[in-house]
Amino acid sequence: MRSSLSTAGLGLVAALAVGGCGTLDIQNPNAPDASRALTDPAAITAVAGGTLRQFFNTYNGLNGVGALVTQARSHTASWNNFNMNFYSSVDADGTRNSRAWQNDPAAAGRTSVEHFWQGYYAIASSAIDALYAVRINNLTFPNNAAKVRTEATAQIMLGAAIGQIALNYDKGYAIDETTDLASLDFVDRKALRDFAVAEILQGVALANGTTFTLDGAWTNGGGTYTNQDLARLGNTLAAMTLAYWPRTPAENAAVNWSQVATLASNGLARDFIFVGDGCSAFCPDLQSWSNDLFGIRVHTRVANLLDPATQRTPFPDPDGNPPPDSPDKRLGDGSFGTADMEGDYGTIAKTANAGTDFAWSAYDAFFASRGQYHQSNIGHIRYDRGGVQSTNDIYFGYGPVPLISKDQNALIHAEAILRSNGSLATAAQLINGTRVGRGGLSPALASEGQTALLSKLEYETEIELLSLGASVFYNRRRFPNGLLTGTPREMPVPAKELGVRLKELYTWGGTGPANSPTP
Repeated sequence: MRSSLSTAGLGLVAALAVGGCGTLDIQNPNAPDASRALTDPAAITAVAGGTLRQFFNTYNGLNGVGALVTQARSHTASWNNFNMNFYSSVDADGTRNSRAWQNDPAAAGRTSVEHFWQGYYAIASSAIDALYAVRINNLTFPNNAAKVRTEATAQIMLGAAIGQIALNYDKGYAIDETTDLASLDFVDRKALRDFAVAEILQGVALANGTTFTLDGAWTNGGGTYTNQDLARLGNTLAAMTLAYWPRTPAENAAVNWSQVATLASNGLARDFIFVGDGCSAFCPDLQSWSNDLFGIRVHTRVANLLDPATQRTPFPDPDGNPPPDSPDKRLGDGSFGTADMEGDYGTIAKTANAGTDFAWSAYDAFFASRGQYHQSNIGHIRYDRGGVQSTNDIYFGYGPVPLISKDQNALIHAEAILRSNGSLATAAQLINGTRVGRGGLSPALASEGQTALLSKLEYETEIELLSLGASVFYNRRRFPNGLLTGTPREMPVPAKELGVRLKELYTWGGTGPANSPTP
């Protein structure tokens, strides 16, 4: 038996717990035509296309992402918007994060744990509605291409949503259009991962088999994407699910890197772009904050990688770090904007050596009383297309940004090749796509060997993954000393979900275990 998943998300099984009738169908006076809509091919197509928008918003939503990117010490902020300060604060000696996830219905910090659960299961719900209409109700479409476009999009986004649950939580629900909700129960994060990858690849096969073009409205004009582009997106999402899943170095070593290499080799060949509309419907939430010089800055740990000579870490109190002089063109001399911005932003007007991704500011963005370690002189301005912190640019949620970049896919591909003992020359070429092409640095060479290439790869990921969802967190938790002791490496099932299942509350991090044992 399959019932509507319209209540999916937080309290996914609430109706089961309360009614005991084995259904999640509920009366919704605000949508009296919902059943009829599910028999309308145009409506079902819109539901499938809407999963892309939902994924973009959830993936970049600061309610979940803000805590993770600051815990990774890739971004930094002392503001407690989205619980960033609370979850990224460290002990006096700076060596430990003692904050576990607040997984209690009465705790203010619970919202960080709830965000991904609500968002990704809402996506799964919409995708399943579309797949049910296509496969179970045998809905008639104007032509086969329209049908496959709807089915493939919904299938890939269903797998991607479950994959993100596997990346963020210790367990969850593996669901599709055939799931019997009356017997629904948790499965562990490894089972979720494998289920998700299989679901994504089923959608990739569909997309590769029929020619179609995605509706431009699905990305708000982000580009013209074909069935092949959708398939490539699916392959990259599957590769990311496998590569970013590990919580520990041991789990990282056990990844099927050969499979990751195959997936990434067929992954994105160009950025998959969405266009923000000021967060009316399409919200580049993370990019809006992280590309605002007074919103979120780049942690001194990363700034020091870019320019160890001038950008010291931890932040030198009280004067901070001087303007940089980095050989990496992404930072350069840190100049940015125009001369009339200097007084407002503490910047130096853009010169010929200005960086493409980073800017220096003399101003302290955050209150020192909240922790001097939050301070940094370097901001991330890669997606500030106008270059003047304008209210009609990414600074206020407008403009094009990638959901996932082709360079991110290339770096995953390079790592997979190196860890599966593949061609060092190919791996070096992939690394140099950003190292040389964007950074202007000396090329990585196959003759340097695997260890040196992995080191150069890690440098590139530290820079290229910034402001692309929580990728920096997933990347760093896999490595020794990647996260401070006490930092949780995954989230628990949200308290409200546990409550409707009559399960005991629990959490990860702080003085307790950072994550669940390897399944």
